[in-house]
Amino acid sequence: MSGTATGPIRVGVIGCGEIAQLMHLPLLHELTEFSICALCDLSPSTVEHLGDRHGVGFRTTDYGELLASDGVDAVVVCTYDHAPVVAVAIEAGKHVLVEKPLAFTPAEARPLVDAAAASGLVALVGYMKLYDRAVERAIDRVAGMEGVRSLHVHDFAGRFDRHGELYTQFRASDVPAALLESSRRDIAGRIAIALGADHAGYVDLYTLLLMLGSHDLAVLRAVCGAPERVVHAQARGDSQLLAVFEYADGVPCIFEIGVGMAYEWWDEWLAVYGGREELRIEFPNPYIRYATTVLRTREADDGSAAERIVQVSHDSPFRRELLHFADCINGAATPRTPFADGAFDLELASEIIRALPPRKGAEA
Repeated sequence: MSGTATGPIRVGVIGCGEIAQLMHLPLLHELTEFSICALCDLSPSTVEHLGDRHGVGFRTTDYGELLASDGVDAVVVCTYDHAPVVAVAIEAGKHVLVEKPLAFTPAEARPLVDAAAASGLVALVGYMKLYDRAVERAIDRVAGMEGVRSLHVHDFAGRFDRHGELYTQFRASDVPAALLESSRRDIAGRIAIALGADHAGYVDLYTLLLMLGSHDLAVLRAVCGAPERVVHAQARGDSQLLAVFEYADGVPCIFEIGVGMAYEWWDEWLAVYGGREELRIEFPNPYIRYATTVLRTREADDGSAAERIVQVSHDSPFRRELLHFADCINGAATPRTPFADGAFDLELASEIIRALPPRKGAEA
C-alpha cells in the first residue's frame, strides 16, 4: 500500500471524542511511523478545532468520504457504534485499529472477522492493556505457575472526571441531541434482540460490561486462557455485575465490575492464586497517560516467603499498541489482538448476561 514502504503510514481518525483526543491523536502526532492525514467526526466544530491543532487538512463529518480517499492507508476508529464503520473501512481496503468493543453483538462481529481475514488487511481491536509490559510479564509468569487454584478479576471504576484537570480537551455542542438519542435507541434495540426476550431488560448492564469489562475479559483471556463456561451471574441494578467462570481443569474465576463509586483511585486488578505463589496485576487510571501498572508477586520458598512489587514500565500501552499496528502494516509483526478475539469476548459477555435471572424488556 502506498505510503507505508517509503514514508509514514497515512492514518485517518474517525470519531474525535474523548479517547481520540486524550490518547490516540497526541500519540499519532508524536510517532514518526504515522502521519495524521484525515479527521472525521459528527461535530463540524470538533473536526475544525482538532484539524487546526494537529495540522490536518482533510476534515469531514462523513466517514464514507474519508474511507473513499486514496490518500488514507489506515484508520483508527473511535466512534460509539464501531461495526458499521469497520465494515466500510475493510471494504475500502484500509487497515483498521478499532477501539473496543469490536461490535455491540456477536452477530455483528462475526462478518467483520470473516471480512478482515479475507481481505488480508491488518485488523486490530484496541485492547491496549494487552500491550502493557506488566501484562506481558504476567503472561510469562502464569504460564510457568504450578497448581493454579483460583482466579479473581475485579474492576470497580473510580471517578471518570479527574483527567479533565490534566489535559486540554475540546467539547462540542453542535451535534443534534435528537441524532445522538436516535443512535443510542437503535443500538439498544439491536442489543435487546441479540440478548433475547427473556434477557432484554439487561441492555444497560450488557453495555456496561462491554464498555468497562471488555478490557478485563481480554486481560483474563491473555494471561490465563479462555474460560470454559459461565457457572453463575448476579447483578445489582445496572451498575454492578458478578460472574463465576470455570476453566477446563475446574479452576474457578470470580469476575466483578461496577461503576458509581466516588473513588479517587482506580480499583482494577487481576489475581492468580497458585499452590506456592500469587500474582496480582494492579492497573492505574486508564485516562492518566504514562501511569504505571503494578505487578505484585509472592511465593513460598522452604518455609520463607518472598514478595516483589514492581512498577514495570512508564511506557504507554496506547503508544505500544500504535507501534504494533505500524509493525503489522509494515509486515514486521503478526496482530496480537485480532478481530477473532474481540468476537470471542462478545460471545462470553452474552453468556454472562444469559446466566442472569430472566428480566424482560420494558416493552415485553
